[in-house]
Amino acid sequence: MNRVLVTGGAGFIGSHLVERLLSVGCHVTVFDNFSSGSIENLASVKSHPRIRIVKGDIMDLNMLNEEFRDVDTVFHMAAVVGVKKYVENPLKVLLVNSFGTYNVLEAARKNGVERIIFASTSEIYGKNKNIPLREDADRVLGPTNIDRWTYSTAKAFDEHLCFSYMKTYGLKITILRYFNIYGPRQESSEYGGVVAIFIKRVLSNKPPIVLGTGKQTRAFTYISDAIDGTMLASEKKEAIGEAFNIGSRNEITILELANLIIELAGKKGVLKPVIEPYEYFYGRSYEDIMRRVPDISKAERILGYKPKVNLRDGLKKTIEWFKKTCKCSAR
Repeated sequence: MNRVLVTGGAGFIGSHLVERLLSVGCHVTVFDNFSSGSIENLASVKSHPRIRIVKGDIMDLNMLNEEFRDVDTVFHMAAVVGVKKYVENPLKVLLVNSFGTYNVLEAARKNGVERIIFASTSEIYGKNKNIPLREDADRVLGPTNIDRWTYSTAKAFDEHLCFSYMKTYGLKITILRYFNIYGPRQESSEYGGVVAIFIKRVLSNKPPIVLGTGKQTRAFTYISDAIDGTMLASEKKEAIGEAFNIGSRNEITILELANLIIELAGKKGVLKPVIEPYEYFYGRSYEDIMRRVPDISKAERILGYKPKVNLRDGLKKTIEWFKKTCKCSAR
C-alpha cells in the first residue's frame, strides 16, 4: 500500500486519513473538488514531499482515469454528506453519491487498482430497531417522498455496486460503515455534524438547539478511532469482500450530548439546550432515527479494531481544537 489515492482527501475524515497514511510512509494523492473540504484541513501536510494535491471531481471519469494510473489503493471518501444537504438538494445527493462511486470503481477497474476502501455510512440501516445494528441487519426506510432517505439510498446503491464489481470483475473492495464520527476539523456550519454544531454554538455563548425530543440516541466515534479502523481494513486480507461497522458502543441521547458539551466547555449554569421541532431546521421532508448503535464485534474479530477514545475525552479534545481555531462570536 505504498501509492494511495484518497478521494475527498481534503475533507474531515479524509484529511485525517491522509495524515495517517503519510505517517506510515505512503505516497498520497489527494483528489478533492474542495466543495466542502479545504486546503486548511491539510495545513500540516500540504508541503510534505510524498503528497500530491489534485483539484478534481469524482463526476469526471476521464480525470479519475488519469489520476488512478500507478495507484495501489484507493480510499473513496468523497461524498455529498450532511442531513441538511439531503433535504435541500436530494437530487445532488443521489446523483453525485451514485454516479461518482460508479466512476471511481470503473477507473479502478480500468487501471488495475489493487485495493479499494469504500466509505459507507450507518445511515444504511435506516430505522431498523434491532439495536445494536449488525452488518447483516435489514434496511428499514421511510417513504420515498421523504428526502432524508436519499443519502441512505445512494450509499446502499454504492454498496451494491461494490459487491457487483467484486463479483463481476474481481475487484478487492472493503466497505466501512461509519457511525457518527466527530473530532477536530469537523464542519460546524448548519451543514455539518451535530457535535461540531453544538460546540460552535456553545463557544459562541449560544444555546445548542436540540431537534425533536432530544431522546434520540447515537454512538459517537472519535476521529482517530475511525482512522484506526480504516487503516486496519486496508491492511487485512480477511477484510476483502466484507462490510464492517466502524463505531463505538457508547450510546447517548442528543439532549445528554448537548448538556455534556455545555459542561465540558465551562458553560454549565450559563447555557441550557433549547428544544425545537424538526421543521425548525430541516423543513417537512425529514424523518429521524430514534436509536443508532453499532455492533462492532465483526470489526473486532476480523480487523482487530478497538475504539480507544471515550466520548468525554474526545469531546474535550474537540472543544480545545475549536477554541484555538473557531472564529466564534460570543455576542
